[in-house]
Amino acid sequence: MKKILLLLLFYSCSDEPVDMENVLYDRSGQYITGDNFSPYFFFNQKVYNGPAFNKYRSGEKREQGLLKNGYKEGLWTGWNKDGKKRFTGEYKEGKANENWIGYHPNGKKKYEGKYEQGLQTGKWIYYNDKGVKEMDESYFVCTDKCKDSHPPDRRGTAYICKHLGRVINPK
Repeated sequence: MKKILLLLLFYSCSDEPVDMENVLYDRSGQYITGDNFSPYFFFNQKVYNGPAFNKYRSGEKREQGLLKNGYKEGLWTGWNKDGKKRFTGEYKEGKANENWIGYHPNGKKKYEGKYEQGLQTGKWIYYNDKGVKEMDESYFVCTDKCKDSHPPDRRGTAYICKHLGRVINPK
């Protein structure tokens, strides 16, 4: 009996990534555990914290990273079905945030730029499959002066600037 309890304790404390499709449930972008995920919380759903991944239907790994309070957090890496890196990017509370880099199937850089609250900001650069710069775009960046003009936070939710994600001087 002690060996089984010790084995269950080891399994529940493991830093081994969990398969998001088989073990977790997506509740509007927040991942929660299944009814019997933890041996100590039968029939109890809770948000998941720890490393996770998801796969394509064919079984190849699609992306991997960390979940914090049920949301994607920190650096995530994605791969295409051939196992080649597709992107690396950071998340904050489930939304794309900070630096992102995309890759062509041949491994050359496809794009690079920044996100803020899930929307593109600043300068984005796009490359062709030979790694040569093809285009760049500049997206609106919310400055401190702009942030001061926003309405106050609503129930702890930060106000998203209405200008984010818009191209400056589109051609």
